[in-house]
Amino acid sequence: MSLFADIRRRFDLRPAKSLNLAGSPARTRPEASSPDEQPCEWRDSHGAAGTDHSAYLAIAEALRDGADVVPASDEVGRQLATDGVSLLEALDGLSALYRSIAGGEPAFDAVRALSSSWAEASLVYLHSLSCEDPLTGLSSLSHLRSRLGELYREAEFRGTSVPQTHALVVVEPLNPPGTSPFDRELKLVDVAECLRIVFCGGDVLGRVGSHRAAALVGREPNLPEQVETVRALITEWRLDTDVPQLARIWIEGLPSTDAMAGRVLDELARP
Repeated sequence: MSLFADIRRRFDLRPAKSLNLAGSPARTRPEASSPDEQPCEWRDSHGAAGTDHSAYLAIAEALRDGADVVPASDEVGRQLATDGVSLLEALDGLSALYRSIAGGEPAFDAVRALSSSWAEASLVYLHSLSCEDPLTGLSSLSHLRSRLGELYREAEFRGTSVPQTHALVVVEPLNPPGTSPFDRELKLVDVAECLRIVFCGGDVLGRVGSHRAAALVGREPNLPEQVETVRALITEWRLDTDVPQLARIWIEGLPSTDAMAGRVLDELARP
């Protein structure tokens, strides 16, 4: 069995009718009334019409031009997830495209890029549905933003200053080149556990983007020591390996207004 076929088989768990993330049927392209209206439609090896393949045009152009397919595949995977297309359907479309243009199965780099970006875009949607990330247990970015807003409103009422009373402790695991998305997620799970050990007094611990975690904490006199404790815990967390876990850890000061604090979170959430 080929590598692509094995990947596709692992995700072949959908019901008879695929649903998108919101629960409604994934969109399909209506059949054209004449052959002249099918410039963007490919057919699989059995001749059955597939879903809307117009989203794959970026990959098609890269293949025809002999260019790198990874950036195009990354873009396509993200767009398909946003459109509610399942991963299995996305891989089917990629396979049909490669058979039509290249006469073979998709390149591994294209499959990996499309799958990774699809998964990341899907996680962004799923995280927005709950105040807690189901994998790490960290609060969602929306919940962290909401809690910050409460702090600013309370500070205005009491006549205090959020920049003087609170700060963000940000942790960004340092992943070597070639680290898989799954391994990156496992590192964030470890980071979440370390943050909970140190900041266990009701502080908000949130996930900021796909690769950072942050703790919204009070500016206590011992905050620098707490940060160093977090650093030490993360470095020595996995004692079954000789490779230390490295991470960037810093105290991020908060601005004077709620709106500016939201912009700080947006910047931290960037890849």
